[in-house]
Amino acid sequence: MTTLINSRFLSHALLLLIVCGHLSAALDMSIIDYDEVHVRAAYEAWLVEHRRSYNTLGEEERRFKIFRENMRFVEEHNGAGDKSFRLGLNRFADLTNEEYRAMFLGTQKRGLRAGKKNSGRYAFSGEEELPAMVDWREKGAVATVKDQGQCG
Repeated sequence: MTTLINSRFLSHALLLLIVCGHLSAALDMSIIDYDEVHVRAAYEAWLVEHRRSYNTLGEEERRFKIFRENMRFVEEHNGAGDKSFRLGLNRFADLTNEEYRAMFLGTQKRGLRAGKKNSGRYAFSGEEELPAMVDWREKGAVATVKDQGQCG
């Protein structure tokens, strides 16, 4: 009978020890772990919203790290409270600044103008009286801003 009580006591004590171990591990979960879960969930939702998928081995994890850094930057900016504008995560949130600039802000000389001397045909000659400002949108000379993708 004493052996049965001792074995029950030991099994209950072992079970209690395991449960306490799990609870202490759960309570020890730091804010960094929570933030990682929060950022990972935001990233998964962002992937679905922007229909992104990566085929290269390790590319999704690399893009997640970039996304996490961009998300941190956005949250710090918006949390500062001293800015006149707010930032958000758009379809470029998985790109570094360098990648974005190379893809969308490149200055490439192309076409007929590359290497050609400026004719001066439309240069201001000083003889004309010009208005202080012209809104070319009102005159229909330019359209609204459009995302031209990777056309450079």
